[in-house]
Amino acid sequence: MDPSSAWGQKKVENMFSMKENKSHAARKRMLSNVFSKSFLQSSKDALEMTRLIVFDRLLPTLDSSAVKDSPVEVYELNYGTTMDFVSSYLFGVSNDANFILDVEMRKRFLGWYWGRPDHSFWIQELPRLTQIFRSIGINLVPKWVHAANAEIEAWLLGKCQAAEQTINAASEYSEKAHGTHPIVYGQLRDSVKKSRTESGSGEKTDCSVQEETLIASELLDHVGAGMDTSGITLTYIYWEMSRNPELQDRLRKELLTLSPTLEMRNRSTLPSARSVDALPLLHAIVMETLRRHGAIPGSQPRITPSTPTSVAGSPPLPGGVRISAQAYSLHRNEQVFPEPEAWRPERWLDADPSQKEKMMRWFWAFGSGPRMCVGSNLAMHEIKYVTAAVYSNFSTSIVDDSGMDQVDSYTAGPEGEELILKFSRIQ
Repeated sequence: MDPSSAWGQKKVENMFSMKENKSHAARKRMLSNVFSKSFLQSSKDALEMTRLIVFDRLLPTLDSSAVKDSPVEVYELNYGTTMDFVSSYLFGVSNDANFILDVEMRKRFLGWYWGRPDHSFWIQELPRLTQIFRSIGINLVPKWVHAANAEIEAWLLGKCQAAEQTINAASEYSEKAHGTHPIVYGQLRDSVKKSRTESGSGEKTDCSVQEETLIASELLDHVGAGMDTSGITLTYIYWEMSRNPELQDRLRKELLTLSPTLEMRNRSTLPSARSVDALPLLHAIVMETLRRHGAIPGSQPRITPSTPTSVAGSPPLPGGVRISAQAYSLHRNEQVFPEPEAWRPERWLDADPSQKEKMMRWFWAFGSGPRMCVGSNLAMHEIKYVTAAVYSNFSTSIVDDSGMDQVDSYTAGPEGEELILKFSRIQ
C-alpha cells in the first residue's frame, strides 16, 4: 500500500505494512489456505479463470497481431494480463479488471499507478517531517499523487462491492455464465467476520465500514504486488526467449507433451496445473528469470526483536533496529550462481541435488520465512500458464528492445518501459 494514499494516511494496515509479528501472522493465517499450491492446483475456479484469461483474451489478442503482422508492446500488455489474473482470483472473473481487452481503462489505471512510487520516499522515510511541512502548506507529495490514489482506491472499492454482490447472489451462480467465485475476497471477508465473532464484538452479518476498509486495504496491496511483479517477470521471460530461438524450440517440444496441449484449438480444456508446474525446462526458465531479472531486487526491511540479536555474524543488535537483505545481492553470489550476470536456465537443470538445495537457500525472489510473499504460488501459476500458452502457439522475435536494463529501484522494470516483439504463428 502506498503510504501517501488515504488508507496509508489513516494507518489501515495490511500484511505488507504490519511491523508487529503477531498481527502479521494472524492476517496471513486468514489467507494462507487459498494461496497454497495444493488449493490452487485443485481449484476449479482457478482453472476456469486461467482458461478464460488465456484462451478468450490473451491468445486471441496475440493472434490478431500475428495475422496482421503487427508488432506488440508487451510490457503494458503483461501488466494487463497479470492484473486480470490477480483481480480474477481476488474478485471473480465477472468482476475482474479485464485489462487485456479494455485497453482504455488499462492505460488510465496504469497512468494513475506508475507515477506514484517516485513520491513515496517522504512519507515512508520521513513521515513526521512530511506532516509538519503539510501543516504549513508545503506539500512534499504532489496533490496529483493523492488524486491518483483516490482514483485507485475508488476502483478497488468498486471491485469489493461487486464481489460482495456476487457472493450474495451465489444461488444464481452458474459456470455457464462464465463466472468464478471471488476466492480471496470471500476468504478474507469470512475471516474478518469470524475474528469479530470470536472477539465478542458482535454477530452482525454485514461488515462495518472499518472492516470494509481493512479488506479493501489488504486487497489493494495484493492487486499492486501481483500486477507489478508478475508483469515484469513475464516481460523478461519474453525478452530472453526472443533472443534464444533454439530455446523456444526446446520449450515447445516440452509443451507438446502436455495433455491436452495449450494450443488454441484446445480452448475448451486446460492441462492440469500440476502437469504444467512439473515441466522441468519451463520451471528452469521461470526460476532463472526470477533470479537474474528479479522484479523486486530492492531491500526488504525488518525490525530486530527486543532481545539483542546477532544477524549474519554481526555483533548483537539492540531491539528496534531496521535491517534489510535484498534479492539482488543474494542472487549474485558467485559461489552459488557461477556467472551470475548470465541468464542460463540450464543451471537449474544441471545442478545436482546438493547444489540445487544451496541454490534454493539463496533464491529470494519471494522472500522467505513468515514474511515470505503470500501470493508466490499464484504468481508461479500464472507465469507458467501464460508462458506455456504463448510458446505453444507462437514464436517471438525482437522488434525493439532498447531500454531493457532494469531501473535501480525497489521494483525494477525496464528503463525504457516497453518491449516490442513480433509474434508469429507456429506452422
